[in-house]
Amino acid sequence: MVLKRSTALRYGFAVFAVGLATTIRWPLNSLLGDRFPFALPFSAVIAAAWFGGRGPGLLSVLLGAISTLYFVLAPSMNLVEKQPMSFYQLAAFAFGGSVAALLTGSLRMANDAIQDREKQLEFMAAAMPEILFTADSSGHVETLSERFHEYTGKKLSDLSAFGWMDLVHSDDKDLTLGEWRSSVHDRKEFQSTCRLSRKDGTYRWFQCRAVPMQDHQQRVLRWFGVCADIDDRKRLEEALALQTQALTRSNQDLQRFAFAASHDLQEPLRMIGIFSELLIRNQPPNAESDYFATQIKTGVKRMQDLIEAALGYARITTDELETHQITSLDEPLSNALWILHAAIQESGAEIVNCAPLPKVIADPRMISRIFQNLIGNAIKFRSEDRPLVRISGKREGEMCVVAVSDNGIGMPMEYAQFVFEAFRRLHPQSQYPGSGLGLAGVKRIVELHNGRVWVESAPGSGSTFFFTLPSAEARG
Repeated sequence: MVLKRSTALRYGFAVFAVGLATTIRWPLNSLLGDRFPFALPFSAVIAAAWFGGRGPGLLSVLLGAISTLYFVLAPSMNLVEKQPMSFYQLAAFAFGGSVAALLTGSLRMANDAIQDREKQLEFMAAAMPEILFTADSSGHVETLSERFHEYTGKKLSDLSAFGWMDLVHSDDKDLTLGEWRSSVHDRKEFQSTCRLSRKDGTYRWFQCRAVPMQDHQQRVLRWFGVCADIDDRKRLEEALALQTQALTRSNQDLQRFAFAASHDLQEPLRMIGIFSELLIRNQPPNAESDYFATQIKTGVKRMQDLIEAALGYARITTDELETHQITSLDEPLSNALWILHAAIQESGAEIVNCAPLPKVIADPRMISRIFQNLIGNAIKFRSEDRPLVRISGKREGEMCVVAVSDNGIGMPMEYAQFVFEAFRRLHPQSQYPGSGLGLAGVKRIVELHNGRVWVESAPGSGSTFFFTLPSAEARG
């Protein structure tokens, strides 16, 4: 590039070019006379401007004018006694040479800039792990990056126009070639996923993409493309798909087992309750038999409740949810309050709804279960004061945050991460009966809606449960 040559070299070349032109022209004076006196100096101007840029080109104009005026134009070896025509020729050369020097210098700088850019692109292509290629308007590959040679062991000269297709796996060849020809014919972007042969004979998955460069008349001039190695990602996706299928089958098997086990367990439990009661009735009434009967009934009822709770928890799956339905939170809240009417009346609880609640994208039945569980817990774990439950909600970005707060007994925050685990209890069954699956079900429902749930609490200061759901307004 011009700027990378030293100043002395560039300007020295201008002096050398003019000197060479003068040396060649001077012996020809006797033969040519005053004809074409500035032909060789003009060539020196072009050469100096191309080699050194505009500055050396303009210097060669000055030196060429002086040397020609002194050595060529009659009388030679004289700068004063010249014909008027000589000065006209000199002026024409000075003007034309200056224009030529400026244009040639600019052209050389532009040419050098293009060459530098091409070298940069070549280095970038060599540094990139992807295979880069270009093709002509008919789809024939013209250039391939060095990465192609490193991967396949072949060069472009080893391939025919569509010879690269010989490297595509036989199972992918027809589809890939058809997509490429269709893109070339329709002048549309090309995208394909295929396996390419490596030089050791193995195949790896590649994501190939090419776009056409078009002129103002929408004619394709050239195609530019890239093939990225996605084999590791592809195999990971396949492994994840297999694991997902296995997990789905496992969940289905577990659900079938849970349903079958619940049916099979419910019947023996009923039989235990019935026959134990009959057995006790046949005995003389006494305090001991009454105690045994009560314990058996309590145990049977406890087991039935656990089975029902486990079944309800197992039924919370994506197959059971309508997660794309626009729901006003006021509706599932009203349904939950109707179900809890007796408990609310018995406890004298006050439910404060900070309406209006936002609209969300969620299954209203499942959201009703969330409210039913959280409000029911607020009543169950109440303090000596009258239960007070506040429900509020607001939109934050693409999600809505719903809060259910109470004035109950609260809990230490170190237990906050455990309360949403299945069968994890903070209080004995005799003090606060329950299955230990309520909050676990809340967490599962919220997460199936792509939300999250957490709690803030302190002993004696009540608890506030938060959960997020997709906002209907954010989805438009």
